Amino acid sequence: MPYREKTSTRMTVRDLVTTAVFTVVYLLVIVSISLTLGMIPVVYPFIIAIGSVPCGIVWAFLRVKVPKRYCILMQCGIQAIVMFLIGSGWFIASGVLAGAVAAELVSAFGGYRSFKAAVVAYAAYALCFHAGSFAIVMLARDYYLEYCVSSGMDPAYMETLLGFMSWEVFGVSSLLAVIGAVVGMLLGRLFLHKHFLKAGVV
Repeated sequence: MPYREKTSTRMTVRDLVTTAVFTVVYLLVIVSISLTLGMIPVVYPFIIAIGSVPCGIVWAFLRVKVPKRYCILMQCGIQAIVMFLIGSGWFIASGVLAGAVAAELVSAFGGYRSFKAAVVAYAAYALCFHAGSFAIVMLARDYYLEYCVSSGMDPAYMETLLGFMSWEVFGVSSLLAVIGAVVGMLLGRLFLHKHFLKAGVV
């Protein structure tokens, strides 16, 4: 079967189930990290950077099990909806969706079977996810504070977070989000080496 024909086929029911299941796994990992480490205000801005490492293994697994068009959009669409429903802000969901579009485009450029493209795609996703989560802190602090407090977050926690957050912290945490994504993908390839070989992702 020609290379392009093989990688452009629609997802099967099995692909849809695999994508949905491992999207839930991804969500469980990132939410667990957010709920535990996120209790510390000065650590919270680095949640995406930290979470991108273990989540990178899940992301890598999906890339080799379902190397098909629109898988990333489906994966991140589910994630955005669930995160919004459990109380994450609209700005976080928007960051996830923006990252989904960026990652899908990069992956498509690599034919869905290029590991380098997959790394760049995940890094782009992580950066957008991070920006959606924290750029609003820098651009609309009063709105962010009001939104979070009205959602039930501790005002003292929010004051500490806003006091710590700066453009320098945002810049460093953004860079670390990209680095965390790259490390996560490398770990994913290490742990899933046989799957990568079988899927022909190089």
